[in-house]
Amino acid sequence: MRPDLATPVTPSAPRTARIAATAVRETARELPAVPRTAAGVPRMPLAVRDTLGPGLLATAREALAAAGTGDAGPLGCVTAFHHATAATSAYIAEVLDRHGPRWLAPECFLHYSAHSLTGLLCIGLGLAGTAVTLTGPAGGVDALGYAAALIAAGRCGQVLVAAAHWPPPADPAATGPVPLRTAAVVLAGTGGRGEVTGWRPGGAHPAVREETDGGGAERGDPGEALTALTDWHRRGAGAPLELTGGGSRLLLRPGGTG
Repeated sequence: MRPDLATPVTPSAPRTARIAATAVRETARELPAVPRTAAGVPRMPLAVRDTLGPGLLATAREALAAAGTGDAGPLGCVTAFHHATAATSAYIAEVLDRHGPRWLAPECFLHYSAHSLTGLLCIGLGLAGTAVTLTGPAGGVDALGYAAALIAAGRCGQVLVAAAHWPPPADPAATGPVPLRTAAVVLAGTGGRGEVTGWRPGGAHPAVREETDGGGAERGDPGEALTALTDWHRRGAGAPLELTGGGSRLLLRPGGTG
């Protein structure tokens, strides 16, 4: 028998995802308006390209700088959105209804999917690791949990978790300003302060039994989970904190080094 086949392989112990850095920004931005003349069509404002993308990039860069990340290339990227690109969808619908398809620049559809924001982050920051987009009320909790799972499995040494929320106004005819929240968290397998663990995806996720969210709340802003983590981390809280949303949950636990 070959020696290498006879030697038992001992799997490496899972690593705990630690919080290396956080950043949250809140502002109010105007929604894009339909061009009034044909001259405005080639450079019409797009929510992802002109507002969400730059805002999310700035917040992500702040978190990476705080984490002291030099070469960001190997980092993974997990993002969470709920209604984030709704402004683009509403814009496309308005142009089609009011003016017809000849007024709709094809570039709109490059920024239609929520994953376009993930792609923008990876290109803008030079990230070459795993890239995942999660949507819905549980998006923020699941993004943190999935990133922690990537680190525990050894697939990534560090992961950037980012979320943006820019909900459509109650009045479809309104142009803003609308509150915009962007948040970013850097998780790492070593260093950092505070641990992200105990992720339990909820709802109809195939990996688990269907469960309720305790209070049954359907949070619309996935950035709430990242913001709560940021507040907990900055306070240096000595007690664990459970984050829930959309049926999913995970645990923040003190530990690690600052």
